[in-house]
This record gives sequence, C-alpha cells and structure tokens, in this order.
Amino acid sequence: MKVIVCGAGRITDELLKRIGENWQITLIEKDDARLAPFPRRFPNIVRLLAEDASSPVVLDKAGLADQDGVLAMTNDDATNLAIARFARQADVKTVLAVVRDPENLPDFQKMDVWTVSMATDAARKVYQFLKDPRVRIVDLGEGEGEMMELTAEKQDVSRLTDVLSRQDPKWRAVGLLRDNKLLFADATDTIEAGDRLLILGKDDLYSAFASRLAEDQRHFPRTYGQQMILGLPDDASLDVTELLNETFYLAQGTHIEKIKIVYETAQTDVQEALARWAESLVIETIEGRGAIRQRVTGVVGESDAGIVVLPYRKVSKLRALFSCPLTALARALPCPLLAAKLSDPYERLIVPFNGSLAAQRALEISVDLARQLDAAVAAVVVVEPSYLRGESSTTGQWEQEMLHQVRELARINKVTIEEIVRRGNPVREIVTAAVDSQLLVIGMDEGRPGWFSIDVMAAVLNKAPCSVLLVT
Repeated sequence: MKVIVCGAGRITDELLKRIGENWQITLIEKDDARLAPFPRRFPNIVRLLAEDASSPVVLDKAGLADQDGVLAMTNDDATNLAIARFARQADVKTVLAVVRDPENLPDFQKMDVWTVSMATDAARKVYQFLKDPRVRIVDLGEGEGEMMELTAEKQDVSRLTDVLSRQDPKWRAVGLLRDNKLLFADATDTIEAGDRLLILGKDDLYSAFASRLAEDQRHFPRTYGQQMILGLPDDASLDVTELLNETFYLAQGTHIEKIKIVYETAQTDVQEALARWAESLVIETIEGRGAIRQRVTGVVGESDAGIVVLPYRKVSKLRALFSCPLTALARALPCPLLAAKLSDPYERLIVPFNGSLAAQRALEISVDLARQLDAAVAAVVVVEPSYLRGESSTTGQWEQEMLHQVRELARINKVTIEEIVRRGNPVREIVTAAVDSQLLVIGMDEGRPGWFSIDVMAAVLNKAPCSVLLVT
C-alpha cells in the first residue's frame, strides 16, 4: 500500500512503528533536522522530501495521483487543510488529517476527510475519565457513533447481564475482553467480574447506557435480596413500637418488597403493633419458640433476605472486648445486619474507613443508602498509635492515602463525603465521631476479629450512640 505521510512528528513516529514492511511510505517534512532520523529507523520509507507538503508541485513530485492514501499530520491546520484538498482533487481514496484547533473541523468535514481532533479527543477522554474511570470511549464515523469499553465490577455483574440481554435501539454489546482475549457477542451472556465489555452505539453512548443502568439499578439492601427479616426477642424492656418504627422507616425508604417478622409466641402485643403498618407494607409474621437468633438464621436461609434487623442488647465491657453474639451472627449471615438502637430517622451516616475492601464496601453502601434516605455521609479515618501500627514513619502517608480513596469514591459517585481524621484508640475515636450520627456503617473484615484477638467491632457496636449496620 502506497501512502504519503506529511509531517515528521511524534504521531508519525508512533504510526510507522506499527506499519508493516508491505507499506511504501513517502515522507514529506520541510524541516531537515526532523526528517533525518526516520530513514535509519524505518526501512519501509521509500522516499523522503524535505519540502513544503502544502505545495501541489511537491505533492505531484511525491506521486500523489498514484497513492492509496494521504495523511496530513503536520503541526499546522492550514497546511493540513491544503494537503487534504489537493488529495481530494487527485481522487485519493483515503485521506486523513490531524486537526489541532476544533474550530477548524467543519472545513475538513466539508471535504469528507477523516479527522483526528487532538484537543477534542483529549478533552473527551479526560472528561469521560472524570465521569467514570471504568469507562473508555472511542469515537467512530466522525462522531456519528462510539465504542465504549466498560469494566464489569463484581457488584454490577448481574445488573449488566440483565441490561445487555435486552435490545436497545441506541446500542449493542458486540463482545468483551477477558484475560486480554477477545470474545464476541455471545460471551456477554456470561459476564464475569473484571471483563471489559465492548458496546457499540450512537453518539453520547455513555449517557444512554448509564441511564439504562440507572433505571435497572438495585439499591441497598435489594442488592442482597428483596426481603427484610426482623427478629423480636421476648424482652420486657424492649420498646417494640419504636423498633418497628425504625424497621419500617428503613423498609419504606429503601423500597423493600416484604418484611418477615420472627417473634415469640408469648408476645401477644406484636399483631396489635403491626396493625397500622399492614396497609403500606407486605408483612409476614412467623410465630414460634426458641432462641431468636437461631430462628432468624433459619428464616434467612429460606428467604431472599437483603437485610436482617435485630435490637441491640448492651453487654458488659469485658464481654464486648472479646465476643459479641451479633458480630458473630453478622459474619455468618449472607446479608448485612442492622443492630437497631432506635436512632431513626437517619440524617447522617458515618463509616470508619481504613482502606480495606470491607471498608470500601461499607462506604459505597452508605452512599447508596444516603441517596435513598436523603441523608449525609461522613467517613472517619482513625490513625492508630504507632505502637500498634509499627510504622510511625509512614503514618502521614497512610492517612493521605485513606483520604485519597474516600475522595475518589466521592468523585465517582458524584457525592459529598465529609472527611474526619482522628488519632488514638480506634474504639474511642469512632464512637466519639459518631455522636452526631444516626447510623454507623461498619465493614467487617474476614479473618481474625481485631488487634490481639479483641473484637474491635464488638466494642464499637457496644458503645455506639446510634444504630449500627454491620456489612460483611
């Protein structure tokens, strides 16, 4: 294939690295110094012209009429426009021009010339990254269409599979990249976390696809399941009405489909307390005898549970240091557990953040929940004492990394997250920071419970001034 390349800049250099030996390149560049290195590095350059490529005489000398393509890639738009015009007049089949100033694009497009708009393309990529770093966009057909590459996150796999299974006039899934191997359209039926989906669509594809995802998005706690399980122990000190108020407040705010209430046979006041909620929510009562936590666990195993709600019973300080029935239960459940302390409505949610996957998940859930309940979100970063961390020299770096992660999540989700930094004992500092909050959301790491086998989360749960959502 015979091609005239006008301009010996960085773009030309990168292009020639990719072109095979079967290409015959004529390179035109009026600057001798820029032209000189090319013939030594690229054997497929068959001719060099150190002249002005915008001159029709020079282009004729280069054999314009016999070329399969002309690439106008100088640093000057006026020069590139002249080259493109002469190439079109010579009826060259393939003509491409680099355009530096977006305002000059219409002049090139009038001649039906393929263009690479440096400023426009760079700005679109930067803007797209700011909107969502998981997505890459490539323009097609002079802006008529786009190819989107979207990384499938673990929590989005089922929703993406559902959305892509339906036809849409604005876009089509054409394949995916898995382990850097290209798989075609049928593979989108079995999306896996980490896959990079390839979606072809019209201009502004990202907005159209994002809108469809938003329509189909399941919010917390329905990302786990459609039902809420409430356990009511037989406890004379328990304010059943207030507990039901907090439970139903959360259920209505998050559009839970059904609530299953597990209670003791002896609790004769439960049905009466439920009467005023029966018309607005689907409620199933499960009466019986036995330990309430075990019964709740059994109901969860038979249900599409999205969240479990249990009232919190305060335990002794010593017991809270080493064990807590609710934290043990939370680790065993397939969905989050709300330890209710009757602190609704939730106007402010607070999340202890240490950069772990569990903490990231807790913060993401908090952002989702806050949107549904019209609440504020705060993240508290506790810098532990150096004798616990053992890395005093990197304390400042760790703190900044934690804040960076919080800000990145806030940017991706387009929300404001209040940042709180405290130093000292994690239990004390987290509890103190939560004083003005109504819901504390804790991401529970797998493995050992905490420092020196002390369950830090149990201690926080015991002392927290508000309800606590335990996320595993």
